[in-house]
Amino acid sequence: MGQSLNAISSFAFFIFLFVSLLIGIGCLTKGGDLLSDYCSSLAQGLGVPSVVVGLTVVSIATSAPELFTSISAIRSNATGLVIGNIIGSNIANIGLILGISLLIKPIDSKNSIHPIQLILLLGTTLFFSSAFFIGDEHSLGLLYGAILTLFIIIYLLGLSFHSLKNRVTFDHSKQDNEDNMVSGLKCLIMISIGGILLWLGSESLVYGSTNIARMAGLPDELIGFTLIALGTSLPELAASIALLRKNHKDMLLGNILGSNLFNLGLVGGISGILGPIFSNVKFPWIDHLSMLLLTLIFSYCMLGKKLNRTHGIFLLAAYLTATITTWIYNS
Repeated sequence: MGQSLNAISSFAFFIFLFVSLLIGIGCLTKGGDLLSDYCSSLAQGLGVPSVVVGLTVVSIATSAPELFTSISAIRSNATGLVIGNIIGSNIANIGLILGISLLIKPIDSKNSIHPIQLILLLGTTLFFSSAFFIGDEHSLGLLYGAILTLFIIIYLLGLSFHSLKNRVTFDHSKQDNEDNMVSGLKCLIMISIGGILLWLGSESLVYGSTNIARMAGLPDELIGFTLIALGTSLPELAASIALLRKNHKDMLLGNILGSNLFNLGLVGGISGILGPIFSNVKFPWIDHLSMLLLTLIFSYCMLGKKLNRTHGIFLLAAYLTATITTWIYNS
């Protein structure tokens, strides 16, 4: 009788954790959508070029779920979740999100992304992964976290300077200015609501996922690489499909590149400062190598003139291969 009650209690707790995880993903997705939509509207209303909006505003907004989730994970002493979330999200952004986007509609990638941006992404990816293997603990601490954060600050300042030089200006009437003030106030309110949803979602997601991982005896990093990364990447997927439908291909590609940069520099940097964050899987190099290879594939694809459905199928296959390989060797 006692064993039956324990089994029922454990099953009920598992259902509660699973519901908590789903609620967390839902809040993160809606919060990310609000942040992405209204930050983008606010920036475009100020005359910021679309590719810069994609590289900065939309990228930061869609990386917010990863940041909030990582902070919650550090508070819960589940730092492996942070590493898995960052690496898994970057792989999902390229393999899953860009792959699905290309299956929906081919993209003209000519002159969309400057080669310097690709070099920065490759360099940051290499630096982030190298930091974990310099010492014996497979960790990212204060020093490397500060360097990554400083890089993102310099990167943002550079893009801000670029956007001011290329700002699009319009002549507005008095009525237009009043309407813009109302629209700006609405954007700020909706951005605040999005931030609250992100906070609630991250707490719920981390609570549910960490406890499920412990019940199943799985490493936090593996859960972060697969389940959490997929959940926190949903805002990017929603934003990418919306941008594709509106034919904003520059903003879409800029969002993917920028989001990966911010995951490494902003999320990884702040997590390293608050941490340190430790890897807790048997073969951490598999995760890092997968991320580097997907980043190289993305950079190579960006050098072409057009991305078609064949590229999409290849990227999806690469994503599935990386995920299955990690699960087999690190579970």
